[in-house]
Amino acid sequence: MEWHGTVIFKLLRQGTKSEHRAVVLSAARGDYKLRRTGGNPFVDETLEKLVGKRIRCTGTLDGDEIFMDEWSVEE
Repeated sequence: MEWHGTVIFKLLRQGTKSEHRAVVLSAARGDYKLRRTGGNPFVDETLEKLVGKRIRCTGTLDGDEIFMDEWSVEE
């Protein structure tokens, strides 16, 4: 599948032991936590560099997470 939107930081799972700040794609269809296939689920410096940028990405949706295979920054 393909998605596009703006990458932001967002606090997820508030009030639980799993609460954490995540890199999220804010898209027209909703907000999705971004993960790179094989990447660290909680801290990924490569994804953090995308915050504030609009991207287009492809990957697999699993619940509210997108496991990205490829992405590009939109100008």
